[in-house]
Amino acid sequence: MKTITVELRNNNALRLLKDLERANIIRLLDKEEEKEKPRLSASLRGAITKERANELNDQINQMREEWKDRSI
Repeated sequence: MKTITVELRNNNALRLLKDLERANIIRLLDKEEEKEKPRLSASLRGAITKERANELNDQINQMREEWKDRSI
């Protein structure tokens, strides 16, 4: 798939593009909607402290080691 940017010169062009979309030939993307959507990482930044993140990382590593050392 290839994404291109098109400048519409009149409303008939938009109508034609929408017809092509209804025929499943193309898919219209609205750049304005994409820009407004914040990234997940940006919304979660600072949710926990670095110290807490290190504690969680240590706990995960400990659980991984316990999983490796299990005897079934």
